[in-house]
Amino acid sequence: MHSSHKHDWGWMFLSVLFVAAVLFGVRYSSGILQSGFVFDEKYITVPIDNLIEHGWSVQNAIDFEETKGPAMIWPYAVLGDLFGGSLNALRFVSVLCSIACMGVLSFIASLCGVRKSAHLIIALGWLLLPYSLVLSEIVMGEVSFILLELLAVAVFIKHRDHYKLFAPLCFGLLVAIALHSRIHVVAVVGAVCVVSFLRDGFRSWPWWVAGVLAGLLRIPLWIRWEGLVSPKYQNLHGLGFRLESLSYLAAALAPIVGIFAVCAWKHKEARKWIFAAGAFAFLLVIVATPNLHIPASIDYDSPNERFQGIVGTAVQLIVSDQTIQKLLLAILAAVGLAGLVGLQKLPQKNVASQLSFYTLTFGWLLYAFTQGFVFDRFLLVWAFLLPIVWWTQLPRTLLALQSTVMLIITVRLAVLWL
Repeated sequence: MHSSHKHDWGWMFLSVLFVAAVLFGVRYSSGILQSGFVFDEKYITVPIDNLIEHGWSVQNAIDFEETKGPAMIWPYAVLGDLFGGSLNALRFVSVLCSIACMGVLSFIASLCGVRKSAHLIIALGWLLLPYSLVLSEIVMGEVSFILLELLAVAVFIKHRDHYKLFAPLCFGLLVAIALHSRIHVVAVVGAVCVVSFLRDGFRSWPWWVAGVLAGLLRIPLWIRWEGLVSPKYQNLHGLGFRLESLSYLAAALAPIVGIFAVCAWKHKEARKWIFAAGAFAFLLVIVATPNLHIPASIDYDSPNERFQGIVGTAVQLIVSDQTIQKLLLAILAAVGLAGLVGLQKLPQKNVASQLSFYTLTFGWLLYAFTQGFVFDRFLLVWAFLLPIVWWTQLPRTLLALQSTVMLIITVRLAVLWL
């Protein structure tokens, strides 16, 4: 593990400027400023606009109807109102959150040993993470949520050698806030606890306690809403057991971590684990095949299942025969899970690799216990450290290949949505 506290502030600042230049360039050169609602903006902006236009009553601030929690809605309402209150003003908040994400990501990269111009590679990786660029330009919950996750991880990495109460307390506070945006942060908490325990055993207890206490603080909102999300949307996102979610997300992992199966294959002791993971994922899709059919409308009064995103779209574009679609999904799932195991079997050059593996693994397993919609973009909130991992773990030829794949996906999504 790299423990140097040297930071190349100039290069770090330049990487943030690079992301800012790209995001503002896309904002003013694309059609997003003239565009109507994109993705879920027509739903997510309703409680934000109500706060801006009608004030901060309990009904508007807590009893709103959305899948996101107050920790996402309130900051957008405050900052959006400050910038004018329009849809594009709210989108500007997303741009600022993404730039801030890059600042924290660059700091974490520096803690992991990234130096000088490599910070620009990390910046490019942040922009090329699937959906990162698009979601940075519109009003969605991902970038503001990832900012909280990044801050929590930065606190852990910076202070994990010093088990005083202040750092875990800050970590727990950030996690508690993030939990009031969406519950996906539990995967990050699990990763931090495991990585801490693997290094320091029972001396890691402050991080475990901080995570548990943060989780307990989410209970009052759960009771008030009587579920994970507000009542109207509980048939779209709720608790339950469903293997199809694991099948689909295993396939969705392929573009972002599949490359690690190739990278780790050179280690003979890793091959059996990579093969076993791939075989398991392949059989999982055969046994529990997600239905890629997309209903024309959403029925809020009954349970809904949708599996949408890069993988689902690609499979349906390639072939219409459902049997072949099933086979393609199984192959992609095998690549995805094999790559995830490959990441774990690589020599761990920094804590970002460990955290990425456990975060993605716990996040993937989390969806075995949920029902409702499953989208590829859900992985973004667990993949935020991958730009560091790609740079520090991949040979340059594989890094170039990974970057090319990410660029194709990013351009396609930008053209489609922006």
